[in-house]
Amino acid sequence: MLDTGEFSRVVALDGGVNFRDLGGYVNNSGQRVKWRKILRCGHLANLSEKDLDTLEHIGVNKIHDFRRNEEQSQSPSQAIRAEFIDDYQISIGDISRFWEFLFEGALTPDSSHDLVVNSYRSCIDVVIPAFSRFMRHIVDNANHTSVFHCSAGKDRTGMAAALILAALDVPRQTIVEDYLLTQQHYDSSRLIEIIEGHLRDAKVDNWDREWLTPYVSVHEDNIVAFLDAIDERYGSMNHYLIGALGLSQFDLDSMQKQLLEA
Repeated sequence: MLDTGEFSRVVALDGGVNFRDLGGYVNNSGQRVKWRKILRCGHLANLSEKDLDTLEHIGVNKIHDFRRNEEQSQSPSQAIRAEFIDDYQISIGDISRFWEFLFEGALTPDSSHDLVVNSYRSCIDVVIPAFSRFMRHIVDNANHTSVFHCSAGKDRTGMAAALILAALDVPRQTIVEDYLLTQQHYDSSRLIEIIEGHLRDAKVDNWDREWLTPYVSVHEDNIVAFLDAIDERYGSMNHYLIGALGLSQFDLDSMQKQLLEA
């Protein structure tokens, strides 16, 4: 199901972070998602001039940045020749819970994992305003090429990718497998170092890197919790896309017509 055919799943960029194409996946009707139409990634601060030329050649005309203002300030995007939509301001999970567990001495690899899984499970309503706008843009730009990203291209970006693939009727197992590709294409060591710097600044003198791993990596339990929560709360992903995110069946049909090979 992860066959890439003539294209590479990873878009070859000098400064790309977890930069991947959603093309090539086969949906439940046997139709294949078109290549170089929907791209997912981490921050765009390290792109080279050659990278900018490559994205222009691909035809990218819309960039969706899910990051908060402080994240954008820390790693500002390069000047890609496209329209930026960067006011989503999405936060996933309650990081204060992480600090509470840490200071109470209750943080372990298991409790850290559970906190992340629960953040995926509990966010399905919180993200509705942002993802409603995002999915509307994807529908309206289906004739062109869209890029969407957060900092690492794994959590917020992973959820958005799941919504797009589900709207294209791609099987759930393929959605999970796409989410897990971050394990192969993202180096989490740098993010661990940043978190450890925050811990030192907070005068924390005792922690284990295994406690931090769930925050900087991806696990199947995360995306499964997100998908299960949608099914449990809304009955199905289709009901969530239409009833919560405000798409119509016509929108979904239009997406499939424009983004799937005939």
